[in-house]
Amino acid sequence: MATDSRMTFAAEANTALRLGVLMLSAGAASYRVIRSVKRAARSMGFDRADVLVGFNTISCTFHHGDQFQTVVADVPLPGVNSSRIEALETTTHNMLQDYHTADEINAALDEIEQIPTPRWTLSVAAMSAGLACADFAVLNQFGWVAALLVFVAAACGQCVRVWLHRKNFNVLGVTTVAAFVSSSIYLIVATFLGNVSGVPAAYAPGFIAAVLFLIPGFPLFTAFVDLARFDFTAGIPRFLFALEVIVVIMLTVTVVAMLADIPPADGVINAHSWQYLASGALASFVAVGCFALLFNSSRRMALLAATTGLIANVGRLWLIAFEVPGFLAAFMAALFIGVAGSQAGQVGRVPRVTVTIPASVVMIPGPTMYRAVLNFANGDTPAALYALTDVTLAVLFIAGGLIIARLITDPDWAFSRQINFSKHLDGTALPINT
Repeated sequence: MATDSRMTFAAEANTALRLGVLMLSAGAASYRVIRSVKRAARSMGFDRADVLVGFNTISCTFHHGDQFQTVVADVPLPGVNSSRIEALETTTHNMLQDYHTADEINAALDEIEQIPTPRWTLSVAAMSAGLACADFAVLNQFGWVAALLVFVAAACGQCVRVWLHRKNFNVLGVTTVAAFVSSSIYLIVATFLGNVSGVPAAYAPGFIAAVLFLIPGFPLFTAFVDLARFDFTAGIPRFLFALEVIVVIMLTVTVVAMLADIPPADGVINAHSWQYLASGALASFVAVGCFALLFNSSRRMALLAATTGLIANVGRLWLIAFEVPGFLAAFMAALFIGVAGSQAGQVGRVPRVTVTIPASVVMIPGPTMYRAVLNFANGDTPAALYALTDVTLAVLFIAGGLIIARLITDPDWAFSRQINFSKHLDGTALPINT
């Protein structure tokens, strides 16, 4: 009998760990992973659960009376799967009231694992990458011709990226090859058109937009959220992972720029007329929605993110038109995204992160990134670092806006409220969102 009890204890511990592994591998923040594991442990009758989450590791110790069980898992390199995060959070918030055994919870997790991953076909993913980057080019006033070239280059780069991922190629290797393919295709075609038209500088800046689909927005902004709660075991390695990928992208496009000898861009015309705001609104909507699809979001999540991003980004452009500093405008837009994303998530029953992060990526300043790459390629390090500082400030202020919005809208997160293991669970299960 004692042996049966120990086996049941171990099975329940492994089930709670499995839930945490699925959350972590889908790209969820450590806070969400910890609370999900603790909710599962509470549902199965544990007295306490100590959970330590890293970037790709998770360690849990479960207590029941004078017994305890420690389980550890090494998670494959986390990706981004918004649909899985949504299904898992639906389970932990709405179904664990009625699931009190390992078998019941495992059955729910089995159903979640059957959700198609990726949700979208390669053709849809390639179109999404192309449209997202092309609309980013429109937002940064690179021109419609540049946007068309960006669409082709980014779509080709996404196809290469997916193919290499399926071969289990190293993530940094995938990033390098995809960035090289996208930027090279763009510059080859842009150079040809430039030679024909006699104005090669007109299209040059767009090659930065062609690699934007590679920017690790999900782990980058999730890392800032982890660090804001002092979850250093997850936040620091996640931030370093995002930084590694960004550095690889920048180094790759810098090498391509040096080989191609790209010309300096013409000054960007800040035509903040109603026509520009209208085109910016449409571009924001499409870009954010397509980035959401790249994160394996459902149509509902993509629509909520696109609507939120449209309003926020048009507001940011309007503020810039009145000479508000770019990083301050980005902060205010991110604050709106965080607050509105929280409300949209509650109404649409989706995790806020699936709304806020896609809506934030498009606010990264493309022209400034171009100047940084160009100056590095030309050996003008001080000017490159100056431009890179502007980009860094913009990213930090975007992250700051999202964090402050979280403090305002999520009391559990803001006040570090713990899961109450003495709470009696009783409720009606809701269907898993597939």
